[in-house]
Amino acid sequence: MNYETKLKQLEILLSVSSLINSSLDPAEIRSKTIEAIVKLLKAEEGSLLLLDKETGELFFDVATGEKGDRLKQIRLKKGEGIAGWVAENGKPVIVNDVIHDSRFSKQADKKTEFLTRNVLCVPIRARDRVIGVLQGINKREGFFTEDDIELATSLSGQVAVAVENARLYSELKETFYDTAEALAEIIELRDPYTGGHTRRVMNYSILIGSRLGLNKQEMEHLRLAAILHDIGKIGVRDHILLKESPLDNSELEKMNLHSVMVERFFHA
Repeated sequence: MNYETKLKQLEILLSVSSLINSSLDPAEIRSKTIEAIVKLLKAEEGSLLLLDKETGELFFDVATGEKGDRLKQIRLKKGEGIAGWVAENGKPVIVNDVIHDSRFSKQADKKTEFLTRNVLCVPIRARDRVIGVLQGINKREGFFTEDDIELATSLSGQVAVAVENARLYSELKETFYDTAEALAEIIELRDPYTGGHTRRVMNYSILIGSRLGLNKQEMEHLRLAAILHDIGKIGVRDHILLKESPLDNSELEKMNLHSVMVERFFHA
């Protein structure tokens, strides 16, 4: 392998590493990683399969090619197909003649009308357990080699970091939302008249946002705003918040300040 080829491979690996360290978008990271594996291995196609924790099955998370989305309908049991074998045994494998390999499953080819000739597949490990597999499909020239295994294994380590970071980020975000909802419900306990109001506002907001075609980030901001829109009531005195008779002008002015308190909360 010449110097220029080695340099190009290093550039690709560094670009993936930089993306993983700079982006919090797990879908973008995994998509770019699969693009990288195709370039590194000089393969026609590539795919990332992850293990479903609940069922133990492999599913196609990312797949290149015009018909890659069709693969997302396929699920493989551990041990099924070449990818399933790698997930079960935790070992990388090169199969340069898939037709004569008993482990080969034709499901993907039938689904996409693609012809698989050869495959390189490596496990993705996180905390000493296999969480998925990374595949390069159809070497453009010649056959996959041990050098290709080494490159794919280097990339799989970065994929593992990206997948684990995405999982931790998702769990942290959901914990934050759960905490925000719990805080909103505590506020509602002070004002039984509006019981269930926050959840209804959130549900309606999400429906409206979906109809408006808001993107993922805008929908997250909308959801959070809906949850916390009445959080300012925490600063309203009970004798005003719980008053059964109509509020006088002074009390109404103080009640209306709860929206100002929400704005201060968001800009804190």
